Amino acid sequence: MDTLNVFNRFHDWYMDTIQVSKERETLTLGLYLQDQRASVSFVGMNRCVLENLGLQNIVYAIEILEPGTTRFEKAQQILSKAERWTDGQPGIVAQVFSTCGAELVIEFDSIEIESQVR
Repeated sequence: MDTLNVFNRFHDWYMDTIQVSKERETLTLGLYLQDQRASVSFVGMNRCVLENLGLQNIVYAIEILEPGTTRFEKAQQILSKAERWTDGQPGIVAQVFSTCGAELVIEFDSIEIESQVR
């Protein structure tokens, strides 16, 4: 999960796409900041809750939540309202905090980040 830190947890990046793949059980976010473009894929996604999606979605931070913390417990309460895709129990929970627009809570197995300069 150190790769999130390489990108400063995507602070102030714009989120412009959200893609769900049932085949890979993956939720992928498309993000950009000036001439950089990145995709963040949450592989093995079992549950997800998306709130406040707008025309402009600016990320404050993408964070992996630690079990036993207040944020993790709040995220579990949010996820309890979502339908499970599988019977599996993914071990990782992340939250996308927003400066403006969309916020997400995602339960998944692993994360993949791809980036490019335009």
